[in-house]
Amino acid sequence: MLKVEFGKPSLAKLVYSSIKPDELVEVKGIKAFSEIKEDAIVFRVKCKRGVMSLAYTLYEYLQYLKLIQEAVLILEEAKCP
Repeated sequence: MLKVEFGKPSLAKLVYSSIKPDELVEVKGIKAFSEIKEDAIVFRVKCKRGVMSLAYTLYEYLQYLKLIQEAVLILEEAKCP
């Protein structure tokens, strides 16, 4: 389980909406899913393929989060003419 708090429910919802479609991909021996709880997202992974598969799945989630965070920061800094 991995819990990420965002401080704002709206930001958590935005990130959750961005990540959720990727959970539809099924890989034999791995089930990954998430849920939104107020200003946080809770990721859960069930893995029967070994610790490296589990670690890689969590790494992918963290990479998604980093990419989305960078995009949000860029959008927050952008100014409309």
